Amino acid sequence: MKSITVATFALTGALLIGGPLQAQNANQRNREQIREAQLANLEDARVAFANATNAGAATNAVTLYEDASWRLKFAEANWNTTKSNDRDASRLRAEEAYFAARAAEAKARWIGTNTTISNLQADIGRFGGSSDIKVQGEEPALAIDRGQTTRDRIATAQAAIDLAKSVGADQIPNNDLTVATEDLSTARKINRAQRQSESADHLSYVAEMIARRAYYMSRLGETSRYLPQLQLDRTRLAQAVSERQAAAERQQRELAERQAADLRHQLETEAANKQAQQAELDRLRAQIDENRRMIDARMEQDRTARTSAEQDLDRLTARYAAALATGSGSDVDALRRQLEDQQISLRAIQERERLNEQSMAAEIESLKSGMAAQANAAAAADRQAEVQRREAELTRLRTEREQDMQRRMEADKAAQQAIADAQQKRQEAEARTAQLQQQVQQTQEELNASKAANQQTQNELTATKAELSRRDMEQAFSRLARTRTTDRGLIVTLPGIFFDTGKSMLKPGAKSTLTKIAAQLKKDGGARVSVEGHTDSVGGTTANEELSEKRAAAVREFLVKAGVDADHITSSGKGESEPVATNKTAAGRQQNRRVELVITD
Repeated sequence: MKSITVATFALTGALLIGGPLQAQNANQRNREQIREAQLANLEDARVAFANATNAGAATNAVTLYEDASWRLKFAEANWNTTKSNDRDASRLRAEEAYFAARAAEAKARWIGTNTTISNLQADIGRFGGSSDIKVQGEEPALAIDRGQTTRDRIATAQAAIDLAKSVGADQIPNNDLTVATEDLSTARKINRAQRQSESADHLSYVAEMIARRAYYMSRLGETSRYLPQLQLDRTRLAQAVSERQAAAERQQRELAERQAADLRHQLETEAANKQAQQAELDRLRAQIDENRRMIDARMEQDRTARTSAEQDLDRLTARYAAALATGSGSDVDALRRQLEDQQISLRAIQERERLNEQSMAAEIESLKSGMAAQANAAAAADRQAEVQRREAELTRLRTEREQDMQRRMEADKAAQQAIADAQQKRQEAEARTAQLQQQVQQTQEELNASKAANQQTQNELTATKAELSRRDMEQAFSRLARTRTTDRGLIVTLPGIFFDTGKSMLKPGAKSTLTKIAAQLKKDGGARVSVEGHTDSVGGTTANEELSEKRAAAVREFLVKAGVDADHITSSGKGESEPVATNKTAAGRQQNRRVELVITD
C-alpha cells in the first residue's frame, strides 16, 4: 500500500500543489498509471476497513473507526465523478481511510487483548490464584484534536511519532515510522511554501495514523506476552480445583469402604457364635446396608449431576453457536470460557462415576472371597444373592455409562455442526449488512444532493436581501453626506465643518447629521463601522495624527451614545497620510480635513 501511495502522490503532485494547469498537461500514460494506483488505494482501504471491523474496532477504537468510515464513504461516493477536484480528493480520502483503518485495527486488537487479560485474571482469582499484572489502556472513544491549521496538524503527527518511539515502536518489524517521518518532512516543506495546504494536511494525517498504529502494535506486543502464562495459570488452577474435589470425594469413598470392610470383618468374626452375637450381627448388617445405601445414593447423585451437567453443556453449546452467528466478540469469548469450565466439571463427574464402579467391583470381590469361609449354608446363600445383585447393578451402571458416552459423542458431533452452521449464518448476515449499508449510503447521497440544492436557493435569497439592504443604506446616507462605494465597503465622508480648526469637539450642527446616521445604522443591526479621521498637511505629522484620532473617537463616542452597538464600531486616526485633494490650495486642504465612516455588512 505504501509503494502505491508514493507512486500516486508523485504522479498527481502537479494537481495537488500546482493547480489544474499542470494536470491538463499530463500525458495519457501518466493518467492511466494514476487511475490504476487509485483503484488499488480504494480496494486496499476497503480491505483494511473490513479487517478493522472484524477486529472489533467499532467498539474498541470508536474514534479511529468512525474517522476511517467517513473517509472511505467519501472516497467511494466521489470515486467516479467527472469533477477532477472531487476525484483527487476521493483518492486522498481513500488513502487516509486505509491508514486510519489499520490504526483502528491495531488499537482494537490491543484493547481486546487487555480485556482478555482482565478476564483471565478474574478466572485465576476465582480459582484461588492471584495475578498482579497491570497493562496500559486507552479509552475506545479517545478524542483527537488536530487543530485548525496545517501547522497544528503537523505538530499532532509529530507528537504521535514521538509517542510511538517513546514506547519502543521503532524496534518492532514493519513499523513504517521512517515512512511517517519522511511524509511529515515533506508536509513541512509544503507548509513553508503554503501556510494552509491540503497536501500537507494529507501527509500529516497519514504520518499520524502510521505512528498511532506503530504505538498500538508496540502496546499489543507488550500485553500479548502475558497471555500464554496467564492461560497456563488459569488451566492449571482449574485443573487443581477439579483434582482437589475428586481427591476429597475419593477419600470419602475410601473411608466408607474401610468402614464397610471393618464391619464385615467384625461380622465374620462374630459369626462363630451366632446365637450369642445375633443382636450385634443384625446391627452390623444394618450399618453395612446403610453404608451401601449411602454409596448407592452417592452414585445416583453422580448420575443425576452428570445428566444435569450434560444438559447445561448442551445449552451453553447452543448459546455459543447463537453468539457466533449474531453476538459480539466479548459475548463469544465469555461463552467460550463458560463452555470450557462446564466441560471440566463434566469430566470430573465422569471420573467420579468411574471410581464408583471400581469401588463396587472391589466390594463384589470382597463378598466373593468371604463366601468360601462362610460355614452357614443360609448365610452363604444370602452372600451369593448379594453378590449377584451387586454384579447386576455394576453391569447396569457400566452399560448405561457406555450408552451415555455414545450419546455424548453424538451430541458433541451435532454441537460442532451447529457451531459451523452458526459461523456460516454470521458470514451471511455480514453480507446482508453490507448490502443494507450500501442502500443507506445511496439514500444519503440523494438526500445530500437535495439539501445542496435547497442551500443554494437560500444563499441566493440571502444575497438578494443583503444587496437590497445595502442599496437602501446607500440611498439613506447619500441624503445626509457624500458617499462612495469601494472594495472596502460604503464610505460616508463627513466634511471638516463638523469641527473648529485644531479642535476635536463636535459642533452642534454636526450632531444633527450624526443622529440621523446613527438611526440608519441601528436599523441595519449587522453593519460594521470603522470611523477614520483625516487632516491636511498644515502642522506637524504627530500633531495631525493625534488630532485625527481624537476627532474619529469623538464621532464614534457620539454614535455609541446614540444607540449604535459599541462592538460594531471602531475608530482610528490617519493624520495627513491619505489626502483626497492637493494640500497646496485652501479648497484642497478643506477636502482633506474630513471624517470617513467605512461601513461593511
